[in-house]
Amino acid sequence: MTFALLPLGLIALYQTNAVVDEATRLSHASLLDQTERAASRERELLQRAGGATEGVAAAILPVLDDRRACSSLLQAFTEGPNPFTFAAFITPDGRMICASDGKARDVSERWMYLKARQTAQLSFALGRDLLGEGGSFLLATSPVQRDGILLGYVSIAIPHKVSAAGSGNNWSDRGIQYVTVDGQGEILSSSVPEQEAAQVLPVSVPRRDLLTFTGETFFEDDRSGNERFFAVSEILPGQVSVVGSWPVENAMTAARNPASLMTIAFPVLMWLAGISVAILGLQQMVIRHLSALRRAMRRYALGEREDPRLELYNPPREFEEAEQSFNRMVAILSEAERRRELDLEEKTILLREVHHRVKNNLQLVASIMNMQGRTAQTPEARRMLSQLQRRVRGLATIHRSLNTNPDITTVDSRDLIQELISEIGSMNAGTGQEIVIETNLAPVPLSQDQGVTLSMLVSEAMTNAVKYLGVPDGGRPRIDVCLRETAPDWLELEITNTKGQPLAAEDEVLQGTGIGARLMMAFAAQLDGIASTGETETAYTYRLGFPVAVGAEPPAAKDKEQDHDAEEPAA
Repeated sequence: MTFALLPLGLIALYQTNAVVDEATRLSHASLLDQTERAASRERELLQRAGGATEGVAAAILPVLDDRRACSSLLQAFTEGPNPFTFAAFITPDGRMICASDGKARDVSERWMYLKARQTAQLSFALGRDLLGEGGSFLLATSPVQRDGILLGYVSIAIPHKVSAAGSGNNWSDRGIQYVTVDGQGEILSSSVPEQEAAQVLPVSVPRRDLLTFTGETFFEDDRSGNERFFAVSEILPGQVSVVGSWPVENAMTAARNPASLMTIAFPVLMWLAGISVAILGLQQMVIRHLSALRRAMRRYALGEREDPRLELYNPPREFEEAEQSFNRMVAILSEAERRRELDLEEKTILLREVHHRVKNNLQLVASIMNMQGRTAQTPEARRMLSQLQRRVRGLATIHRSLNTNPDITTVDSRDLIQELISEIGSMNAGTGQEIVIETNLAPVPLSQDQGVTLSMLVSEAMTNAVKYLGVPDGGRPRIDVCLRETAPDWLELEITNTKGQPLAAEDEVLQGTGIGARLMMAFAAQLDGIASTGETETAYTYRLGFPVAVGAEPPAAKDKEQDHDAEEPAA
């Protein structure tokens, strides 16, 4: 019903608004008319002054060459039945050569002359102290031309007090004020004292732009900060306008009338009341059931499984069917999730069991190699079996990490390398010398493939470091292992061993097979890494930078204290 009545309400609202707009327009037109009537005396005076200047300009042409006759003509003009108290002829260079008082003057720096010269047509300006009497005059100035050639200007004066007192006092009891402004923004006259005239103009409109508001009415603050109603009317087309202003309380129009607002608001309030009733019914019949369904779906989507069933209170038949469908769907999905969790748990257990069995088998193979190595007849055979045993133990270490890690899809880089170092750290060169191993490892999750490859590379690199480890003067043999993240998703492995008195036998150092070096190159390539070695007077260093994620970029090259060569590590 509410939506059925909406078109009628809109039509009523439109018609009411049209009536109010028309009343507002008529009210504004009435105030604009009052502004024009308030300035009627001003309009008449300015029009008369404009016509007088044109008449004097035509009459003065025959006597321009005779200054005495020119002054007599202007004096006769001012003594006639008119309000003009002064008249003069001004040459184009600003010299007043003849005047009604018979005195010559230089007005080249006067604003009235500069304004007339700028506009090249009838213009009005205020002249102060022009006659040396301390008075203020409204000057009307027109150009004098003969055959299109400018001969000078005719200017006549009206006492400013006569202009200001003409008609403003008739409206002062009603609070009406008016100001006349020309196209250059100069205030020509006002119904208030001259020094207060600028304060009654609108604050946001520049004075020179007031002519563009001709025929408009608006509410605005005046320059004193008081809100007033303004109306702008034209006195002389394109030249002078009058700006009238009223106190807000005396200029209330239909647009601000509470009765008119109620006329517009009544159909709106009736329609809003209908909408409120409709919304209330919609809330009870539809929205509350939809909200309950939405909350149940959100709880289920967020993983809340304690009480996923939906229960609606007195729902319509359609929502009752939706309730049954939702509860049936929840039951089916819950059963499917339960089965999936069971399957996932079984697969996880099986995968852990696989890693556990592989680890046991590799450890068994390593033990057999150890037994075989003890019975080997030559050092070369024992060394080869020892290297194979170390590599098998490295594989067993990664499977042990996968078996004990809660997340079987990744391995922790710090735990993995720490276990490898524990396995290899016990190795020495057969002298019984204690080896100091310092670690600084970043905990970064690695995939299984990366973990296996990195473990094998660390095993080979540690073996190489132990093989070439030396005892420095006054110190102990030392190996530093560092794994740090040098850029986003980019790791750098650094293994450093001291130089000095060799721990390993000389024949073991010189009789390497090179398998370790080739394995390290292969492992570095599998990791998409960048390997380098370095040597100083006190240590050997092996570095490998490799990405953790696809697309990772290495850090910018830095100046380092150590020199790196391009040779592959020795085995």
